[in-house]
Amino acid sequence: MTKQLQIVAVFIIVSLSYGYLLYPSIIYSLTDTTHWLVVLSQGFIQLILVWLYIKGLKRFPQHTLLDIYSKMGKWMTLLFLFPFALNLIALITFSVRMHTETILSIFLPRTPYWSILLLLLFISAYTAIKGFDTILRSAIFIVLLILFIILLNTFSSFVNYDVYNIASDKHVSIAFLLNPKFLTLIGFSSFLFLGFITNDKPLTFPPFMIASIGVIVILLSFIYIPLLIFGHETVVTMPHPLLEATDSINIGWFVFNRQTMFLGITLIGFVILASAVMLWMIGQIMQSLLPKSKRKNSFWIIIFTTFSLIAALLLPNQAVAEKYFLWGVGIQAFFMAIIPLTIFIYGFASKRGGVKHEN
Repeated sequence: MTKQLQIVAVFIIVSLSYGYLLYPSIIYSLTDTTHWLVVLSQGFIQLILVWLYIKGLKRFPQHTLLDIYSKMGKWMTLLFLFPFALNLIALITFSVRMHTETILSIFLPRTPYWSILLLLLFISAYTAIKGFDTILRSAIFIVLLILFIILLNTFSSFVNYDVYNIASDKHVSIAFLLNPKFLTLIGFSSFLFLGFITNDKPLTFPPFMIASIGVIVILLSFIYIPLLIFGHETVVTMPHPLLEATDSINIGWFVFNRQTMFLGITLIGFVILASAVMLWMIGQIMQSLLPKSKRKNSFWIIIFTTFSLIAALLLPNQAVAEKYFLWGVGIQAFFMAIIPLTIFIYGFASKRGGVKHEN
């Protein structure tokens, strides 16, 4: 098992964690036909951005994203990375609150939401404080568990499929490309953490291309399971189509008679690891922005986790959390595009001697 394989596992988990609940609803709102084309288009744009990002990072061996921005100048670090850190904490807050409500509705209806919220954030913060190596070690296990659950969900739901529900998919339409909501889908991918890793061997693009294709296939299953069961006219009225689809399947032959139990377990794995990665990134950014403060990563992780907990407790309900989360994803899409482009252009210019590094 190589370290790059573990990094790829984290890439898969973080990429899927954003889209499990809200991604299908956005796809259904973008088009009523050729849903696969929307997912493939978003996947293609993501592949280009990942390639640019890895290509740019390769220009600076043994340097992280933070080191590279420091070379550009302190104002560039402040301009790009501080807002990025703020957006990450917003995403953690809204995502954890949103997932907490969903987990409660699946199998803990009598439990106070604040206790689940506190538990999820505490485990995420503890994992982040232990460092990225801890995240890597747990990533393989979580990916294998998630893949098993997704395969189980997909195959056990065959009995409820009606192929006539996707009959309209033969009518190809690209009108979604002009919808601004399509661009926000870029925010559902998450590969920027790759720039925070120092590795003896530089990252290579092919493993992430294969992982991206795997993520696209899984996202297609998230889209088409509800479509095949309910049809487009019905799924557009559902707040969480995948949750409704899995809840409609009876698996009484198994120890758990509700598929949603597996969905809830998957959500816990997703939200803990994805939040841990983001908290770890925030700690790295704050240390880079305030090198003279002599505060450790753990200090910033605890501070921002506390802030996130208070903000999440102040959110009145899940609907508000989802609305704000989608705003955060829209802002995230900007960073997903601008940071890889910046690193690629700066790396290209540095190779040609066109820029001066700041010490």
